Amino acid sequence: MATTAWGRNTVRLHRLTMVAEDDGVMVGRPDTGSYAMFPEEGAQALRMLGSGTPLATMAEWYQQACGEQLDVEDFLEAIEELGFVRAEGEDDPALTPVRWQRLGRWVFAWPAWLCYLALTAAAVTAMVREPFLRPSYHDVFFTSHLALIPVVLTATQIPCVLLHEGYHALAGRRLGLPSTLSISRRLYYLVAETRLDSLYSVPRSKRYLPFCAGILVDVTQVSAYTLLAAALHGRGIPPWCPALCLAVSFSCVLRIIWQFMFYLRTDLYFVMTNALRCSNLHDVTSFHLRTLFLRRLRRTPPEPDAEWSDRDRAMARVYAPVLVAGYGFSLGSLLWAGLPTIVHFCTLIADRFTGPHTSLSAVLDAVSFLSLTLLEFGLVGYVALRDRRAGRTTTQGAPS
Repeated sequence: MATTAWGRNTVRLHRLTMVAEDDGVMVGRPDTGSYAMFPEEGAQALRMLGSGTPLATMAEWYQQACGEQLDVEDFLEAIEELGFVRAEGEDDPALTPVRWQRLGRWVFAWPAWLCYLALTAAAVTAMVREPFLRPSYHDVFFTSHLALIPVVLTATQIPCVLLHEGYHALAGRRLGLPSTLSISRRLYYLVAETRLDSLYSVPRSKRYLPFCAGILVDVTQVSAYTLLAAALHGRGIPPWCPALCLAVSFSCVLRIIWQFMFYLRTDLYFVMTNALRCSNLHDVTSFHLRTLFLRRLRRTPPEPDAEWSDRDRAMARVYAPVLVAGYGFSLGSLLWAGLPTIVHFCTLIADRFTGPHTSLSAVLDAVSFLSLTLLEFGLVGYVALRDRRAGRTTTQGAPS
């Protein structure tokens, strides 16, 4: 295709966004999520082509500006692979307004911020006055039926997680940026994530709110469920109702704590990398650690990605100890708390089957809980296998 394009006088490009970065200009198409870093001269060449400048004129300008000849064939091939070039007879997609953009503006307008602040302040005041409203792991055990705990908490967490991810999406759509929701995995955790690759289309200063929007709504949910539990407590309502509210609130607290495990690429990881002006810190740091390990074994390390920025490479040396400590903390937490908890639950289940007071309801409760637990681990395994296969497909299909 490049040869054909070079034979033409001009090249037609799709609508592109260009954002200045430390290492060049981030050029991309928000509608497809295709982005790449270009040097300033390369970005200017794209601007000239986009305005209808003939290829020969653009190549002549490049040689005068850079003191070297531009390989036009390679340049055209690269931007065609990125999807920047419009094929013969292809129209540029019409600019359609992003759905829910107006709602995104409403939920982050100043009256909404006043509501979030008032709700949080009221919840903190209630926690100070009533100790039973303060988050505690005891809140999880709102019932004596083991099977009901994961069932009810899973059912209540689905809308909470959707609201968390929805706020990420609304914060992006407020800026006119599209987004997608997917299921992924972080170490041994199953997570939902909102992909906002189109944030590369806006300056770094505008990216913080989309990154932090999920935490904002989690704090709001903790406040709302805490106040609801306070309102229901002692009103002649069954005790499990306020207890369930506190259980849902505590699960939201755990999700907020989870965000501080930024080495697992949580929301705060993207806040940190944005502040450090990095683009791919996790992958560069992982490569750095893998290279050090292979050198220790006196084996030849792989070649680094040429597109990684100098900033990422420099920060990877600083971030490497943090990444190692973070993964060590997660694995240590699994050994210290996760496995003992699993053993404790297994003991309870075994007692339900073989204990002196075994009953049919107790056995059904244990079987239900065991089935749900195995289903959760099965989902984690399935997502891990899916991501592994997707990685192989990407590697095999990547141009050499």
